[in-house]
Amino acid sequence: MRKIYKLLVSLILINSFLGSSGVLSVNNFTPKITIITSVYNSDQFIEGFLANITQQTIFDQCELILINANSPGQLEEAVILKYLKKYSNIIYQRLAQDPGIYGVWNLGAKQARGIYLTNANVDDRLLNNCYELHAQVLDNYPDIALVYSDCYITERPNVTIETVARWNSTNKPEFSPAKLKRWCLPSFNPLWRKSVHELCGYFDEEFKIAGDYEMWLRMASMGLKFKKCPGILGIYYFNPNGLSTPNGKNMIRLTLERNWIRERHKDFLEKPD
Repeated sequence: MRKIYKLLVSLILINSFLGSSGVLSVNNFTPKITIITSVYNSDQFIEGFLANITQQTIFDQCELILINANSPGQLEEAVILKYLKKYSNIIYQRLAQDPGIYGVWNLGAKQARGIYLTNANVDDRLLNNCYELHAQVLDNYPDIALVYSDCYITERPNVTIETVARWNSTNKPEFSPAKLKRWCLPSFNPLWRKSVHELCGYFDEEFKIAGDYEMWLRMASMGLKFKKCPGILGIYYFNPNGLSTPNGKNMIRLTLERNWIRERHKDFLEKPD
């Protein structure tokens, strides 16, 4: 009963901050980076995620938009409330229904005030200077639309940079359209210019798993360039229950979406390099 009471108190306090739109208001602030995060069934990860993300070296130049996609989680909002009290650059929104991961990203992108955008997954972790290094690439190369980097891979939840096994990591190649056709190079923690959406549109919400890859192909097919940021700058958790994890539950849908992508971008994918 005590836990239920505390949760109700937290919900009441959160509601007292919310306007009619369900969005927490923040002070006038022009961020450099908008971090978009879908909060769904994340009781196990939310504390570690928020501790990690708020330790970014340029977090004071960021806004973090947390969108609760009608999550069944029981503890998330109490944790989020604690961080809302401490950081004025965190925005929290609770939805009445789940629009899917790409619906959440679109909602965040459309209300973002940052010149650069990124998505951050609650079960992944970043080096403290990850955003600073990514932003430096976009600052220094105005012709680059998106930057990506390598990451460690783990099957253990809530691993930290200090405890992650260093033997398992990605080794992504430098960007070229030919390589993007074969690999989803920005599969972990990309940072892209918000202005991209004015040219290329937003994520296609018909996709449930591969909509980010479809978006990156769309950008490349329109002549936009990507660049790899040096270094291993985060940890990807290979979540056995994750939406994008290849397993029996997701393989049929993933195969369907790959076929959509091949058909939609046929001209680009079959164009000689």
